[in-house]
Amino acid sequence: MCKTNKSISEIIDAYRCELIDRGYSQGTFYDYSKICRIIQKWWDKKGLKEFNEENAFQFCDEFIGTRYLAPSLTSEQRCKLRVIRMLLSIYRDEDFENYTPSHQKIFKTKLGDVFYPYIDWCISTLKFTPSTVETHKRVATKFDSFLWARGVNLAEVSSSLFEDFITSESKSNRVRYKGVLRNIYRYLYETGITKGDLSIFILKEPYIRAASKLPTTYTEEEIKNLISSVDRSTPLGKRNYLILLLASEYGMRASDIRSLSLKHIDWESNTILFNQQKTDIPVSYPLIPSIGNAIIEYLKYGRPPGGDDVIIVRHDSKRKGLRLSSGGIYSIVEGAFKNSNISNWQKKKHGPHSLRHSFASNLLKHGAGYYIISMTMGHSYAETTKTYLQIDFDQLRKCSLQIPVVRSIYYNHMAY
Repeated sequence: MCKTNKSISEIIDAYRCELIDRGYSQGTFYDYSKICRIIQKWWDKKGLKEFNEENAFQFCDEFIGTRYLAPSLTSEQRCKLRVIRMLLSIYRDEDFENYTPSHQKIFKTKLGDVFYPYIDWCISTLKFTPSTVETHKRVATKFDSFLWARGVNLAEVSSSLFEDFITSESKSNRVRYKGVLRNIYRYLYETGITKGDLSIFILKEPYIRAASKLPTTYTEEEIKNLISSVDRSTPLGKRNYLILLLASEYGMRASDIRSLSLKHIDWESNTILFNQQKTDIPVSYPLIPSIGNAIIEYLKYGRPPGGDDVIIVRHDSKRKGLRLSSGGIYSIVEGAFKNSNISNWQKKKHGPHSLRHSFASNLLKHGAGYYIISMTMGHSYAETTKTYLQIDFDQLRKCSLQIPVVRSIYYNHMAY
């Protein structure tokens, strides 16, 4: 877990900038800033210098009475608790919590002794995303209660015990739970806590792929409407315009947009080449004039100097020049939808990934082959590309066959 030795003022400044980047309303920003001033005052009164978890939870205990959500809390107390936990997310270099947990994780077996080192290992070594980390926390807590109820030691396990633990779970959860437990026991073995690798007792289950859902797509006219809604006369507008172009013209993911650098562009051959952040698969795009001109315009007249070695950066005063978060790019795309004239966009997905889906769909409509779409999207598996073949019903109708006339007396007299 990446923790910083920063003061409360630095954490609050970074937090306020994150609120702006994520497009929080002016009223919410004012309310949260007011609470930040209360927290700052408490910090100064205590003579505390650095921000850390111990001090944050001490504030919760003294000022709110609890560090977890409780029915007895007033709306004001809930808001203070929300802010302090969001500040902790900034401190841990994690994404904001989607909700405030209603109870503390209390372990009853030896699993509690290794739980937090294990979670730190998942974050620092395995580079798990926040959502994956939360899944591991939830499964580990549940497994701890299961072992305690059975009176079983952490190292006294068997295949049947693991099967009993997941017996009441759905098929998808069984696969997920076993993956988490297998990871936990490998960690226990590698750190010398167990003598043998007990993950071998966790039997694999055949993976059953869930039926894929139709992705959200927008027409080419709607995409043009979206892009034209951006005011390109300002530095922020030039940046946001470039983000929309990269997402819609190349189908780039938010993680790749925020990581795009000049080293990925070959101006002589007019190509953009990089390894995707998600799959590490290399992709190459022709540097089309609209993208090339947007990059040059932003670099010359919009991008603040210095900062990270990426093209698209933050513009706020506190973190000027640093790369945007994926959540920040989502907020920018969503803001463009709000300013556009696209009907019913609120009822559909409206982040950068919806533009990626639209890119694939429009390729299909223009007659691009399956292999071309797969290569352009940089998909790891063929099954992923097949999802996009479900959405172009006009092309599918062309594949339908005429039903021949059947002159048999038997068929003519069948009752339906």
